[in-house]
Amino acid sequence: MAVDVTFSIIVVLMQVFFGILLSILSVYLALRFFDKMTEDIDEIAELKKGNVAVAIVLLALIASIGTIVRQGVQQFDDILLRGVSLPFFMIAFIMAVVQLVFVVAIAVLTMYVAIVLLDSMTVGINELKELKRGNVAVAILIAGVLYTVGFIVAGTLSSISTLSIFKPDMLAGLLGVQ
Repeated sequence: MAVDVTFSIIVVLMQVFFGILLSILSVYLALRFFDKMTEDIDEIAELKKGNVAVAIVLLALIASIGTIVRQGVQQFDDILLRGVSLPFFMIAFIMAVVQLVFVVAIAVLTMYVAIVLLDSMTVGINELKELKRGNVAVAILIAGVLYTVGFIVAGTLSSISTLSIFKPDMLAGLLGVQ
């Protein structure tokens, strides 16, 4: 009984740790990609000047990434919260980490693609110049696209755990672990 409680506490602490780590990592990667895409804009300098348009887009980017990554963290929780043997738990843990890395990569990639596609669809508008000028209307448009893509991608990722490549049961069966 005491071992089960200790094990449960360890699992919960691991979930909290990886949730925080994943959040920080995914936001960092998203902001870095956005910074690379917007070389003409120094986001920090614009924020210091009070550029609301840049703040809106950064907020939308962070919230969208968070929405997508939340789905991966939930699946991580689902995998780890089952009562299993230690060897199976280790396999499940490794599979959950692989799945989370996959989800973070998808999150950052989809935000990048969304911004590139929006730029190609809005002929005659230079979004970066408009953001730098503080054009809130353009920022709201970009934010809307990012939110929408984030929600849709998060919804589709909810079924990722049904893929056999992310099921620890399959790998454990191949390795003869129960």
